[in-house]
Amino acid sequence: MMPENGGNEMKVCIVGGGGGANNAANVIRSLDKEARIDIFTNRGEIGNLPCEIPFVLKGTLPSWESSFAFRDRFYKERNIGVHLDTEVTEILREEKRIVAGGESYHYDKVVLDTGATPVIPPIPGLDGHNEFTLSTGLVRARVFEEAIPRYDSAAVIGTGQIALETVAILQTRGYQHVYLVGRSGRILRAYLDEEMVGEVEERIRENSVELILGAGNLRVATRGEKKLLYLADREIEVDIIFLAVGAEPNSGLARRAGIEIGNTGAVAVNEYLQTSDPDIYAIGDCMENRDTLTGTKRRYQTATNAAKTGRIAGRNLVLGNVIAYQGTVMTFITEVYGCEVGTVGLTEDYAREQGFDVVTSMTTSSTRRRAFGGKPIVMKLIADRKSRTLIGAQITSEEMVAGKIDRLAVAIAERVPLQRLSLIDTCYSPTVGAGYEAVTMALDALLEKVAG
Repeated sequence: MMPENGGNEMKVCIVGGGGGANNAANVIRSLDKEARIDIFTNRGEIGNLPCEIPFVLKGTLPSWESSFAFRDRFYKERNIGVHLDTEVTEILREEKRIVAGGESYHYDKVVLDTGATPVIPPIPGLDGHNEFTLSTGLVRARVFEEAIPRYDSAAVIGTGQIALETVAILQTRGYQHVYLVGRSGRILRAYLDEEMVGEVEERIRENSVELILGAGNLRVATRGEKKLLYLADREIEVDIIFLAVGAEPNSGLARRAGIEIGNTGAVAVNEYLQTSDPDIYAIGDCMENRDTLTGTKRRYQTATNAAKTGRIAGRNLVLGNVIAYQGTVMTFITEVYGCEVGTVGLTEDYAREQGFDVVTSMTTSSTRRRAFGGKPIVMKLIADRKSRTLIGAQITSEEMVAGKIDRLAVAIAERVPLQRLSLIDTCYSPTVGAGYEAVTMALDALLEKVAG
């Protein structure tokens, strides 16, 4: 797209270069062969898969090039213009123009996929020296990659997925001392209830990572080339500090353009992913999501959500709002030292806060018969007694977690009654499953409690 472009074809400007942007561009092109599609990003490269960054840093993937899913050929074949190192600084809505890299571009529709930025927590003493974060781009990842071999001790501050992946990176790369430090009293607090974290925390400790939880009054200082962490009862000296306490949606551009921002700080959207300006859509990490179960507004920053909302916005943009976004049931999965952790829906704590009449069950069974290599699987199910439907699930095992979470996600989203869900057929063969399948067993246990 040339500055102040002419022509009669629809002109679409996509702001941001994440997976959602690529999916939106692909759908738009498949539906409209004549549309002029341009992606503007302040990055020097796009097309990488952010979730694969830890695997390059650990050495599981051999290079950064291995983490790219969308390459130059993808954009050329689809006649999609890509403007690298080009930041969009203004959206002039009345004139239907954006300003990017000092140039002006006309648009008919805009898709905002501006992502999120890692939070720097208000910890006294942080000064930027030997302090690192990761984002979905590769600039920070490459800086961190260069720093890792120079040191052998680190403190990772945070208890979420990025924090857990980072301690695994450092431990794999031969660090002698790794500390996982969190203000929370348990890891993965947003996803796991207290009784479900034991196995995961034990795996962390078994891999020579010191777990320091409930560190509420943390302070930091720099002494020479070392970083000092002051805890309530002691002082820790390390080479580097890694900050992993969440990410804030990049909603500044939308705010400056007068677009409505939701209470979560993300860009407010309607059911078709339109912002308060009907010609501007928002997707991915920068958009405000809706919890399917409670109807409340939440943040849900995942690659799958970015891809899905990109596809929806692209189709609605061309065809005129034909697909309503249904919200999210907050599916989540990660792996911690060989232990898969999957969750969906609400935790018990959050469900009670939202006023549900909560009933729970916990079961321990096996993925398959042990004679065929089965692994223990622990499952907590959370139901609403009034509606007799599932509202949450948490699963840990060494295998087969993702498929079970996906199955339960459908059940929660569609509000399938517990009785019906427990009687749905499951496939079976001794080497790939159990005759009395783990989810079905857990549902039967939950039904007894709901009826009791």
